Amino acid sequence: MRTIESLQEAIRRERKQREAFSGTDWLTRIRAGHAQQALQDLIFFTTPEHFLSCVGLLQHEIRNKFEISSEEIQECDLRLLAELVLALCSFLPRWNLQSTERHGSAALTDAQLKTTADTFLSLIGELSVRAPALAEKLLVSWRAETLARLKAERAEDPSGEAQALVGNSIREYLANVGVALAHSHLRRMAEMRSVGETMTELSNDYATFLQYALYLGASFVTCNPPLIDIAWTTDPERWNPVVDEIIASHPDVDDDALARWVTLEIVLTNMRLLRPIFLLTEGRMGCVSLQVNPKKHGDAETMIRDAQSIYDELTNRLEGGVPNVVFKLPGTQAGLTACSTLTKQGIGVNITVNFALFQHLPFAQVIAEGRAIFSCLAHMSGRLAFPVRDELLAKLDELATCGISEAQARGAAAWSGVAVLKRLHRLLTERGYDLTRIKPLVASLRIYEGDGYESLPSISPDITETLGTSILSVFPNIRRTFDALAQLTLDPRRVESPVPALILETLAHSEIFKQAYYVPSEDGDSGLWQPDRPLILQDEDGTAAWVPVRNTLTEFNNSYDAFVQRILERKRAVLPKKRESKAVLAQ
Repeated sequence: MRTIESLQEAIRRERKQREAFSGTDWLTRIRAGHAQQALQDLIFFTTPEHFLSCVGLLQHEIRNKFEISSEEIQECDLRLLAELVLALCSFLPRWNLQSTERHGSAALTDAQLKTTADTFLSLIGELSVRAPALAEKLLVSWRAETLARLKAERAEDPSGEAQALVGNSIREYLANVGVALAHSHLRRMAEMRSVGETMTELSNDYATFLQYALYLGASFVTCNPPLIDIAWTTDPERWNPVVDEIIASHPDVDDDALARWVTLEIVLTNMRLLRPIFLLTEGRMGCVSLQVNPKKHGDAETMIRDAQSIYDELTNRLEGGVPNVVFKLPGTQAGLTACSTLTKQGIGVNITVNFALFQHLPFAQVIAEGRAIFSCLAHMSGRLAFPVRDELLAKLDELATCGISEAQARGAAAWSGVAVLKRLHRLLTERGYDLTRIKPLVASLRIYEGDGYESLPSISPDITETLGTSILSVFPNIRRTFDALAQLTLDPRRVESPVPALILETLAHSEIFKQAYYVPSEDGDSGLWQPDRPLILQDEDGTAAWVPVRNTLTEFNNSYDAFVQRILERKRAVLPKKRESKAVLAQ
């Protein structure tokens, strides 16, 4: 039987293995194709003293053998040096090399990290002169990667910005990325968490570009069918061969099974990137959120079976390690049943399609009774705010009689998801729940700019007004816009501050908001927040028909269908070629 204690003991054993393995020959491992794990071991699992000696040896060996190395090894060495520079100027050293909790006074200082990074930068400049064609080849690849990321961030001129960011030399590229990392507001939030000012951790609300989010301090990533599909289409050169191999190896499985296999591969890639954080925190952070088939939101048994099967497969792929994954389940009665079963087996969950306290609170109770190290209550803030906005705008004449303008209605709607989250945070705290085990996760963030939003405390109250809760999950485009703000005051415990009274007075005119905000034990049967027809999870039809749930499930289902259709298109192309190849071999 899995318990929190047994899971964490297994995680500790794996961490000790990584620490013991961290002393092996770095360059040999990297050049043998194990660069990611070798670099992780260097950053996350060496002692500060050993790290400094290792990087000194690396520098010496690369410089002295560069001229006689093959072009492939030279490229590998240049890329290694660049990745080390980015790692050293990012948040990553905070997990280990700069952790006073782990290393006391031996922890590295910012000055030591800068000196080390500068030494590598100098070597990069020297080697780039010796191999200008290789340096240009790397710049071309980084321009392509940066262009893809900037497109995801919805930059106005992705191509021009990618050219400017990468520049004309490796040193220029690394310097520009370093500046961007240093000036990130989200990076500031991660730094605040690292020194205990806030409990908020950051999540990448995207299935790709996780490495950049890790540089900023992210420790979680969310995936769903549309995000998996985006990861695939963003990097087809990488993922098309993987999908084709899955199809060729499983020619007779059904469409849903193929979708699971493809999803598993992309999720596993993210899991490996987050694995060191998972090991260092004994499973309290560093997970990927994997969504089960959204079209099965009413079928508890299928959701349970799928999650258990994927969990076992991931365990095998991790050579018996504890999977750093939580399973996205819908905030429905069937989801609650699945949640109870899985968490009692020590498998973490992340409750999605989740907007209201009538959803959050029953799941919190079930999770508390389970044996998972942690689980999340994803609060889809923007997906609640927009229906509330539309409802209020549809009754402007009625609101005008109460002295409420269109601008006030728009501004209040932008607060609606935040208001529910703040109340959830307070209720969970008052009821004694451990918010490191039951983590409210603010998702579906929005940017509010233009008419009607001038009175908001920031362009994204979903971020600034919920800082202090467990997790903030941020889309790339939201991060870009938020980080571009010149000045920003961050209150590390802002989630505990009340919503302005005038905002709540306006929101009281929204049935959708009242449905999300209402708590019978708090508000009574005739309280201000009682909706016309209070919902409970057992009212499965009513829950499914409620506007935020209905809209989100519809979008998830449509995205899932599009994802499956893309797989089927590849299948129609792959299987005939495979059969043709077999026929030729048979002749």
